[in-house]
Amino acid sequence: MKDREVDQDSAKPRPAPFVGRKRELAALAGALRARRSCLVTGPLGIGKSRLVEEALCVAGQPFQRLARPRALHDLLVDLARRWPQPADSADLRRTTSIALKPLVLDALRTKPCCLVLEDMAAVEPRMYRFLQRVYYLPGVCLIVTAESREALGHLRKLLWDPREEIALKPLPAAEAAELFDAACQAYGLDAASIDEFRRKALKTAEGHPGRILTMCRLASRPEYWSGGRIRFLPVWIDARMAFVS
Repeated sequence: MKDREVDQDSAKPRPAPFVGRKRELAALAGALRARRSCLVTGPLGIGKSRLVEEALCVAGQPFQRLARPRALHDLLVDLARRWPQPADSADLRRTTSIALKPLVLDALRTKPCCLVLEDMAAVEPRMYRFLQRVYYLPGVCLIVTAESREALGHLRKLLWDPREEIALKPLPAAEAAELFDAACQAYGLDAASIDEFRRKALKTAEGHPGRILTMCRLASRPEYWSGGRIRFLPVWIDARMAFVS
C-alpha cells in the first residue's frame, strides 16, 4: 500500500486529457508568443479553457488569467491584487475604479504579459474602453474566450477581425474516441470492460470534449453503477446539466 504522502501527491488535480486540436493549438500558441490578441469561440463544453491552458504551457509566456469578470471594478481589483501594493494602500475593493485604472495599466507597462479573460459575455462600455487601452499596450495581448463574438457585447468592436478568431468545432470521431480512452485512463475506468457505455457516450457527446470528460468522470463514481454496469441515462442527464448556460 502506498504511504499517505504519496497518496496526497496523487490526489493533486491534474489537467484534463488533451487530444487533437493541433492546428488550433499551434495558432493560439503562436499568438501568445507573438503577443498578438486572439478570440477563442465555441459553445460551452467545446474545450476553450483546456485549449488555452495547453497553449499557455506550450508558449511559455508570462500571463494573467481571469475567469468571468462581469464588471470593470471586479476586473481591476482582481488584476491589482496580482502585483505588490504599497504597505499603506487601502483595501482594493474599496478603492475607486478611477484610482485602480492607472495602477493596473502601469503594472502592465512595467511587466507586459498576456491577459487571458475567459467566458466573457455582454461586456459593458466601461470595461470595453479600459480593455481597448490594454489592447494597444506594447507587449500586451488579450486572449479572450466566449461562446461567440456576438455574445461579447461591446468587446466585439475590439475583437472584430476574423483573423484574430479561433472557432472551435466538435472533435472528429477518431479524436473523440481517443479522448474517451484517455479520459477512462485518467478517471480509472477500464475501457475494455465498458463497451456499451463507450458507444453510447461517444454517440451522445457528438464530439464535444467537455461532455466526454464529464461522462467519464461521473462514470467513475459508484453511485452511477448498478449490477456491474454503468447506468448510462443518469450519467448523460447529469453531464448535460453541467453544460446548461
